[in-house]
Amino acid sequence: MKHLFLLLLVVFVTGCQNQNKKSVHEKTFIELGGEEQYVEMTGASDDLPVLLFLHGGPGWPQNPQLRYFNSDLTKEMILVSWDQAGCGRSFMKNPNPENLSPESLVNDAHELTQWLKKKFNKRKIFLLGFSYGSVIGLSLAEKYPEDYYAYIGVDQIIDMQKSWDVSMQWLNEQAQMKQDSATLSQLQLIENKDTSVCGTVLDCFMSKYQLLLNYNGVVYDSAISKEIEKAETMFDDYMDYNWYDAFNYTAARMEGEPFITNISHIKDLDIPVYFMAGRHDWNLPGIVAEQHLSKMNAPEKTFIWFEKSGHEIPAEESEKFNQTIINIVKEKSQ
Repeated sequence: MKHLFLLLLVVFVTGCQNQNKKSVHEKTFIELGGEEQYVEMTGASDDLPVLLFLHGGPGWPQNPQLRYFNSDLTKEMILVSWDQAGCGRSFMKNPNPENLSPESLVNDAHELTQWLKKKFNKRKIFLLGFSYGSVIGLSLAEKYPEDYYAYIGVDQIIDMQKSWDVSMQWLNEQAQMKQDSATLSQLQLIENKDTSVCGTVLDCFMSKYQLLLNYNGVVYDSAISKEIEKAETMFDDYMDYNWYDAFNYTAARMEGEPFITNISHIKDLDIPVYFMAGRHDWNLPGIVAEQHLSKMNAPEKTFIWFEKSGHEIPAEESEKFNQTIINIVKEKSQ
C-alpha cells in the first residue's frame, strides 16, 4: 500500500506540474527603443529554453520562413523572431521609425533580451544571428555575455571587404571556366566601381548579388528557391508585404553601412560560440568566418559546415539545421 500511495503521489504531482505548463503562441507588438515592434513567440511549453532569432538583410524578416521550414524548433524551445525596425510587420505598422542604425538594432535586441528573460522567468536565453543578424548577435554576445547560454552565428559576417574579395574571385573563376564574356564584362564594371552598376554601395552589392544568383552562389538548389518564395507569400499577415521596399528603405536609412561592415575586432567571447556556413555560399563565403573563429578566444568554439547549402541554411538543409540547433540548446541549457 505504501508503494501504491507513493506512485499515486508522483502521478498527482506530475499532473499538477503539467497543468501549470502552457504552450506559447503569441504574436504581439512591444516597445523597443521607443518604437512599437513586432515579436513572434512559439513553443510547445512556456518552461522550455528561449532562443532569440535575429534575422538578416538588414531589413529582411524571417518569420514566414521560420514558420514554413523550422517549426520543429518550437517543440524543444520557445522560438522568438523579431521583425526589426524598418521591416516586416514593424515596418507595416510604422514605415518611418525614428531610430534605425547598426547601434539602435543592437540596443533594441538587448532590450528585447531583457524583456524575454523577465517574461519567461529565465536567467539566460540562447542567441542566434543569421546573416546581417549575426552582426547584431556577435556584438550582443561580446557586450552582454551574462544574458546568453551560447551564441550561434549562421552565415556569420566578419569583414564584408574580405567576403567581397573571395566572392568576386569565385565569380571570376566560374565565368572564365564557362567562357561567360557577359559576366566577365559585368564583373569588370563592378571591380572598377563604374557608376552604371555601382552608383551606391547597395547598387554594387546588388549587381554582384544578381551574378551570384545566376551561378547558384546564393541558394544552391533552385528548387529550394521556389520553396522560399512560396513561404514568403503564403501567410496572410505577410501576403501584401513588399519585401524590397522595406529592404531598400533600411539600406537607405543606414546609408549602406551594413555592406561595408567589419567586426573583426570582436575576438573574445565569454560564452560558447558556434558558427555555421553553407559550403556553397558565395554571398558570405564561410571561409572568412571559419578563419576568424580559429583566432577567437571562447570557452568553446565550433564551426559547422552545411554541405548542401548556400546562404539559406535554415531553408536549404532545414532538417539538419533544426536538429543541430535543438542539440545545442539541449546540451547548453542543462
